[in-house]
Amino acid sequence: MINKMAESRPIPKLYYDQAFALSYYSEILWQKSFVEGNGGNLSIRLDEDLFMITPSMHSKSGLNETDFVIVDSKGNKIYGSKKASTELFTHLSIYNNNPDVGGIVHSHPPYTCSYAFSENVPSTPMSAESVIWMGQLTLAPYNTPGSVELLEQVETLSKGKNVLLLQNHGLLTWGKNIEEAYWRTEVVEAHCKISHIMESRGSLPRHFTYKQMTQLNELKGKFIKNE
Repeated sequence: MINKMAESRPIPKLYYDQAFALSYYSEILWQKSFVEGNGGNLSIRLDEDLFMITPSMHSKSGLNETDFVIVDSKGNKIYGSKKASTELFTHLSIYNNNPDVGGIVHSHPPYTCSYAFSENVPSTPMSAESVIWMGQLTLAPYNTPGSVELLEQVETLSKGKNVLLLQNHGLLTWGKNIEEAYWRTEVVEAHCKISHIMESRGSLPRHFTYKQMTQLNELKGKFIKNE
């Protein structure tokens, strides 16, 4: 249930730094054409029970602290004058099941979507960056954006992952903060772009050996731990 009293409650200055970060990465997504129209949504965990998310029906360009919405873990609006993204409960399902997650990005990068919209997904990482930040790509079967079915699906598939392709929809990435979530968006899009170029040349992917993957996963563990 939406808290009607929150309709006129502006976001406290205490959260302006997080609002700036959300605005910054929203703008980058828009500038890189990783979102279009009013598409895409981003969020940040403020504390154990508070989250800031982008508004519904707004471009990701030019957002500021007056545009964002703060909700609790059940989706009740606490601060903000706008309507929260229709994907709010999808974000909350990730936060509520992954306490270490501090930021989430949902976007529609072109090369990534070219695979999410098809039956052929380049699921295996081919670079050190994709091993560390992407891992094995999982394609979630299509469900209507904002639906209960999508929420339940993401809740199940998000466990133990940081990246999820949504069939005929887009990309979900998350991490310990919004910056890390955005990095994963870039890495997945680069992976899909390289895969597309290789396919257009008729080139077969060169996969890591078992020993190489073991070494990279050890590096991943050290790198993520020290982040």
